[in-house]
Amino acid sequence: FVPKPAGPPGLSSARYFIMKSSNSGSIKISQQKGIWSTTTSNESKLSKAFVEDHLVILIFSVQGSGHFQGYARMTSVISQESCQDWDVLGLGGVFSVEWLQKESIPFHCTQHILNPWNDSKKVQISRDGQELEPQAAAQLLALWDRR
Repeated sequence: FVPKPAGPPGLSSARYFIMKSSNSGSIKISQQKGIWSTTTSNESKLSKAFVEDHLVILIFSVQGSGHFQGYARMTSVISQESCQDWDVLGLGGVFSVEWLQKESIPFHCTQHILNPWNDSKKVQISRDGQELEPQAAAQLLALWDRR
């Protein structure tokens, strides 16, 4: 028996994904405008999770920053329109997000959290679009709740 993560109703059916960004400017735009865009390879798994009525939580990290920059809830399907705000090639359509936490958490605070769905590596050792096992995600999100 594995306990379900504590939290709001529906959290047990949540799916959690790491979103790696190549620069902090993209994160700032996302926080200001409530939008995000990811690679086309990530789009299919995010879309599938969203349309299956899962709560989709995206946990953001700028590559090379040594931090998670917060997390957001996916609030719309992915559109066919690309975003002019991002100066990055290879991104797909734009979708809406609602930022729930915008505070940075340093990786040294997350060393104890392992992701069984990524060969039990530390959560900070994730590729863009890596899905987190729900218990690992609950431990990670709890770090923001303690602040």
